Amino acid sequence: MIEGAQGEDLEPERLAHLQLMVNLAGIHTTSAAITHAIYDLCEHPEYVNALREETEEVLRLDGGWQNGTHKKLHKLDSFLKESQRFSPPTLPGTHFSVASRNILFDPAVTPDPDTFDGLRYYRARQSDPTNSHRHDFASADGTNMNFGAGRYACPGRFFASMELKMLLAHLLLKYDFRFPHGSTARPANLVVDEFLGPSPWAKVLVRKRRGFVGTVES
Repeated sequence: MIEGAQGEDLEPERLAHLQLMVNLAGIHTTSAAITHAIYDLCEHPEYVNALREETEEVLRLDGGWQNGTHKKLHKLDSFLKESQRFSPPTLPGTHFSVASRNILFDPAVTPDPDTFDGLRYYRARQSDPTNSHRHDFASADGTNMNFGAGRYACPGRFFASMELKMLLAHLLLKYDFRFPHGSTARPANLVVDEFLGPSPWAKVLVRKRRGFVGTVES
């Protein structure tokens, strides 16, 4: 960062500010995304078994986590993308006149857009294998601009995708989680200016899975 800085960007205060922004973009967004995914699993527990079975099978075939293992978790990828569609990192129209959420909830782009369908993009990938990359969580184009688009698309989105899938896979394999009192009502998101994040007040009950033998995750 120092080597590439010029002019006022070389000032210590400016460098510190830029570093904080990098941390916000690289850490806060990932922690928010995994929290959204956990909330969505608690609201839609019907997806837990399918995601667990896929994770266990892929890890068994690969002999644990390998360099490309995360790319084979297509159902998990789909669930994360649907979670992000309902809870994107920012609200549209704040800095640029791009109605990103309106596009994602346009029936011409997303059939039955108001229904949370965790395997929506998995089925799209299966029905269109020659363009399967278009349905990846990390994809960025004119129909999904949560990571930006074109030359300004987030360069760290592929790392974020890998990180999120490994985190969620670990949680699914080792723990059960749900909202208190058997509720499946998802807490409302927190909106601060243009930023959207998961509720910091919600409670999730977590316990280690009974009878789990952790042999496939090494």
